[in-house]
Amino acid sequence: MEMFSSAFFDNVSGRSGLDIFQVVRVWMDQSFDRRSAELHLVTHTEDTVVIWYTVRGRHIGNGFPRLAGRPVKGNAITWPQVHIFRLSDGLVVEHWAVRDDATLLDAVDA
Repeated sequence: MEMFSSAFFDNVSGRSGLDIFQVVRVWMDQSFDRRSAELHLVTHTEDTVVIWYTVRGRHIGNGFPRLAGRPVKGNAITWPQVHIFRLSDGLVVEHWAVRDDATLLDAVDA
């Protein structure tokens, strides 16, 4: 985590600080098993890194807030995502994500 600024801000959650990574890890562990990620693209400019990938796995629980109240059927999931990181002085200071949650929910509800 030494590449992240202590002033890191996650625009997805609205939280400051690095604890968001542990929170998301717990959500993922509680929601999906057999996880893998297919990396499609990593690109960067002087102050931005963009990562596009697809998460695959099996729905095993509803730790992830977007899944609250949905029946757990053990369905296979596919979840395309793009993450954007802004850098300043060589450290990651900000994060955004564009996730295809509709595709995730369709797989969970199938």
